Amino acid sequence: MATVKQIEANRLNAQKSTGPRTVEGKANSSQNALKSGIDAESLIILGEDRAALETLTQEYVDRFRPATPEQRHYVDILIRDDWQLRRLAKVDAQIWEYQLAWPLKRDESAPHGRAYASGATTFYRLQRRIDSTERSYQRALRELQAIEVAQASACVAQGHALRPPRIGFVPDKSAQPSDPSIFSFTPP
Repeated sequence: MATVKQIEANRLNAQKSTGPRTVEGKANSSQNALKSGIDAESLIILGEDRAALETLTQEYVDRFRPATPEQRHYVDILIRDDWQLRRLAKVDAQIWEYQLAWPLKRDESAPHGRAYASGATTFYRLQRRIDSTERSYQRALRELQAIEVAQASACVAQGHALRPPRIGFVPDKSAQPSDPSIFSFTPP
């Protein structure tokens, strides 16, 4: 148990650190939840590329810019499910390879049929995992979109400016690809 002197020292130290103060520091700090704990370590298994997961994570954070715990929760689910679906696609290919290479049941006239028949239970179980993960992904996406709609409605009701739309953006076809104006948003 901490002594009274230790508790007082902790209080004084806590007052010295008030967190990030710059906009850049606050933006970096807001991503800490996505780089630590369950999201950082448990999604990677032997043979997987940590950099690929970090890239995927950054793409989702850039896309949704989660600002609340609820949004971060749903973005975490999207990242986890997307990563899992990529992993399950690899598993599917590896099951086919395993079943096709199994020498005890070699049938050259119909190797894929034999592989599927001998691995039917495994393929069924895999498809159940894929379906479940896809449902989870879709639920999280719907919830995030509902939060965005609610926030936009609240902004309109309060007379605040809306952020530029993140989906459905189609650049002007008459603009040249090197034209930087096609990447900027001008409110109507």
